[in-house]
Amino acid sequence: MSTFFPKEDPPRSNLFMSLYSFNSAKQLHTKCIQEHPFNHRIQVFLPAEVSPSIDAFQNTLTEQLSSTHYFHAHVPLALFLSSQFMQYIRNGLVALSVQGGIDTHDVVCIDGKGKMILSLTKDSYEQLGLTGVPSQFQKNRQRYVVELDLRAPSMIPGKAGFERIKWCFENTLVTVFPMVLASVDPAGLPLPLEFPESARARQLGYKVQTTLLENILVPDTTPLRTIGKNDLRWRKQVAEVYEWVGMASIQSERITLGDSIDPYLCVYSNPAQTSAEKIGSSGYLLEISGFIPSPSIMPIFESLRSLLNNGPTTSWANMTVWGFQDSPISWRGREHGHMLSGENMYSFFLWSENLVPKDKEHDKGVYVFLENVGGHDAHS
Repeated sequence: MSTFFPKEDPPRSNLFMSLYSFNSAKQLHTKCIQEHPFNHRIQVFLPAEVSPSIDAFQNTLTEQLSSTHYFHAHVPLALFLSSQFMQYIRNGLVALSVQGGIDTHDVVCIDGKGKMILSLTKDSYEQLGLTGVPSQFQKNRQRYVVELDLRAPSMIPGKAGFERIKWCFENTLVTVFPMVLASVDPAGLPLPLEFPESARARQLGYKVQTTLLENILVPDTTPLRTIGKNDLRWRKQVAEVYEWVGMASIQSERITLGDSIDPYLCVYSNPAQTSAEKIGSSGYLLEISGFIPSPSIMPIFESLRSLLNNGPTTSWANMTVWGFQDSPISWRGREHGHMLSGENMYSFFLWSENLVPKDKEHDKGVYVFLENVGGHDAHS
């Protein structure tokens, strides 16, 4: 890394691990999902023990997503200040430009709470004429961030602040941005959006794909439910099972029974199973892809919980959500950059809430939550 960063340490990515409970009044799982607005992929892994219910779960997902959609359109920023789009923004419009990298191009988003964030190159910022702040991740001031609250009381046609922004969008930053846009209510149901002909808007649906993984070594996840006194051991166990889910995600042969690759070529070893003897099993990967606002994720999450609670008491699942690598923000509106990786994703390990607790467990509603955060992300 010293070849590329001779004067400073390389940026570090982080994996945050937490053990929470659905029975907590804080409802942190809801906050974690709702505060991450820009997502493009959801993947669920389910072991074979819940296979009798997998068709019903997939049908539920299909039904939930069939009425939901998003748009791809070519939008000038001045359009967002029209009375029609200002109403969309009040209703929770989410939008993200999708052409160009966050470290090298102008990128714009609307976060669903009325905030427009412009992450701009130095040249674009100096031409724009609105006040911003230097990016946290480019110390040479080659990038700036402008944040506009489009729900503020001053955002009324005729008022100075509104007219200033409108003039800038019509005269200085006149770029037409390719964007993905969606508007959903708090329950995740779509709200209508209409575009002018010049936007060349296309309505898009979500892609749902199911893959059966056979003869795989499914790990025992019950040790993850209790931290105990050895926090380091628990973190190691979580990391091992999380890595296994990653191997399952790419359908690696390393997690199949009987795999005998030379250790010189691959040193990976599978986590422990419930039995001492290795037993081949099967599992399902369900993947949803598209522009997925956070309110649309909550019904999927709750359907997965319901599936586990209605299945065998030993049921478990993993649900992972990927954020856009070139989004200007990640969690809670914090600035996000790309640099080497740009990851901003989160993952849940869930169990049936009917599972009989062990002696150290007094709470049936526990779950493990993980956040993958790149080095250039203020959430780190």
